[in-house]
Amino acid sequence: MVLLGRIYYIAQTDYTKVSTRQSTRTVTVGEKRGEIFDRNFNPLVNTEKKLLAVVTPCVASYEYLKGMADDAYLREKIENGSPFIIEVSEEISTEFIRTFEVADRYSADPSAVHIIGYTDSSGKVGVTGIESSFDNYLSEHSGRLTVSFQVDAVGRVLAGMDKYINDENFTSQAGVVLTLDKKIQQMTEKALSDSKIKSGCAIVMSTHSGEILAIASVPEYDPKNVADSLTADNSPFINKALMSYSVGSIFKPVVAACALENGISPLRGYECKGEIQVGDRIFKCNDNKCHGKINMTQALEVSCNTYFINLIMKTDVDLLMKLCADMGLGQSVTLASKIKCSAGTLPTKKSLEIKGNLANFAFGQGDFSASPLQIASVYHTLSTGNAITPKLVLGLTNYMGLMTKEPSTSQRKVLSDETVLKLKTMLSAVGESYCLTDASGKTGTAQSGIYVGAKETLRTWFAGYYPSKNPKYIVVIMNENGSSGTADCVPVFRSLIKGIEGK
Repeated sequence: MVLLGRIYYIAQTDYTKVSTRQSTRTVTVGEKRGEIFDRNFNPLVNTEKKLLAVVTPCVASYEYLKGMADDAYLREKIENGSPFIIEVSEEISTEFIRTFEVADRYSADPSAVHIIGYTDSSGKVGVTGIESSFDNYLSEHSGRLTVSFQVDAVGRVLAGMDKYINDENFTSQAGVVLTLDKKIQQMTEKALSDSKIKSGCAIVMSTHSGEILAIASVPEYDPKNVADSLTADNSPFINKALMSYSVGSIFKPVVAACALENGISPLRGYECKGEIQVGDRIFKCNDNKCHGKINMTQALEVSCNTYFINLIMKTDVDLLMKLCADMGLGQSVTLASKIKCSAGTLPTKKSLEIKGNLANFAFGQGDFSASPLQIASVYHTLSTGNAITPKLVLGLTNYMGLMTKEPSTSQRKVLSDETVLKLKTMLSAVGESYCLTDASGKTGTAQSGIYVGAKETLRTWFAGYYPSKNPKYIVVIMNENGSSGTADCVPVFRSLIKGIEGK
């Protein structure tokens, strides 16, 4: 009776739990952090799969795996007697071997790296991008897949005993849903990589919602090996789409829009003589050309500086500054808590009282800079008449993959329908001058004030939309060190639109 009582006491205490732990060996097959999806719920991480075999060591296992791994290594593992994991090339399912598909967080050819960001060496803490912005949520919804075996006192697997598979949130679909379209994102990255742009960016935005469908910056970095990019040329860690630059002639349509709102006709004529004097300064026309008598549409086509200098002098500066502010110029944009766009610089009203500064502003130079993302917002307004804040995050998904949506971005009417219609007609003609079919936009070549030897670095641009009449996509392309917007950026736009058409 005493012995039976003692046995009952032991059974009700932690001794049995300790005994069970000592007789069990657990191997971790894989660990997974919360998901990051595109707008169509295509995964942007955990996309590169591999097969891992969990092996019960025995002669039969050796016969199945022979030839799949180094023979000496395989023999050593089998003779050791402890369960082990090995990567295999095909699925195996036997009494002694069970294969599982697991994913690497980042693939060998990752997409949207500047937006997604990367984790630290442990793979558990987000360092940049969405990984950092939603670190708590992605960590909270991490998972693990393990297999437990019954073993003897020296850790050898007991023959005939069952294995236990433990899914600890490993198949959860909880994560972050972005506005990006994976196909358009990959098209954008390919169009840039196939171009002459070595340091620059491209953005595709929806005209209907202001949602960012693609945002790519070159050069990229490898999130699996960030150390290799630390000293690389052209700053691969910097997302150039969010940095501010001098913009040049892509700003001229904004001056045109303000003039139209002021009641100035697009047929207003002006004779370009190749230069114009403002105060004690002389401003040369684009490429030092003399364009003769031209109207507003023709001035946009040939990018006539003197026309727009003359035009801005006839325009209400207060209205122009308000329009710029309404379009988001001079203001930072927060896409996620750790992803912010530079505010750029917008001239003050007082500085524009100096006629030379106002003349520079007419063609996007002087004390004025903007990010490619801000320019995308500007062209959204030019094509729709509405001001909007760009959006990157659609919402969060739970374990079952059901999404809670973020609020939609509100739109505000900034330009009249009449002005938008006139702008569409003019920018469509400009698009045709670049041999673009059913696309509208403007190129720009801006001085940077940065010299390499005697040569000044030029920022080259194309900003526009497609299709011309009923725009669906806003596209902005920027080259940090180019020759001209026509040579550098228009081919990228053409390639990208061709890809989207065939999507």
